[in-house]
Amino acid sequence: MLRWFCLAACGFFLFAASFAHAQTVTLRPRIEANGPAVTMGDVFDGAPAEVAGRAIAPSPPAGQLTSISMPVLAAAASAAGLNFAPPAGVSSVNVVRPGGARATLPASSNGGRAAADAAVRRGESVTLVYQAPGLSLTMRARALEDAAVGESVRLLNTSSNRTVDAVVTGPGAARANP
Repeated sequence: MLRWFCLAACGFFLFAASFAHAQTVTLRPRIEANGPAVTMGDVFDGAPAEVAGRAIAPSPPAGQLTSISMPVLAAAASAAGLNFAPPAGVSSVNVVRPGGARATLPASSNGGRAAADAAVRRGESVTLVYQAPGLSLTMRARALEDAAVGESVRLLNTSSNRTVDAVVTGPGAARANP
């Protein structure tokens, strides 16, 4: 009987210790994937080194944006033994992969920028994403100028008729900073 009690007590303490030492993590305010996969370290602040390189999902192409659902992130954190509480009201997060190839062509008459460089063109409709911790808004805007991936661009919010400064993240897509 004493042996059974000792085994049960040891098991309980090991079980409790595993929860007591679980690393608490939070979402990064800006999630960037810098390789072929979105990793735990890309998504979570406070991810320990032994799990930071674990893949969660494929990353988007360079200069593009993708989203990962909160249940996928919660499951990945749980599988890695991390303590993560998803923010209330957030169903997914956006992940950007910086960069992107640019064509090198002779300068044209549009201010020296090669026409092939522009991912957003003046007058075109653009998907504008505004992201802040716990909040992600997507809206339509109209480009007021040409811009390539990674460049600043002025957009017109078609709902409010206000000018918004943003950064081009891909063809027909831009991100506004808080």
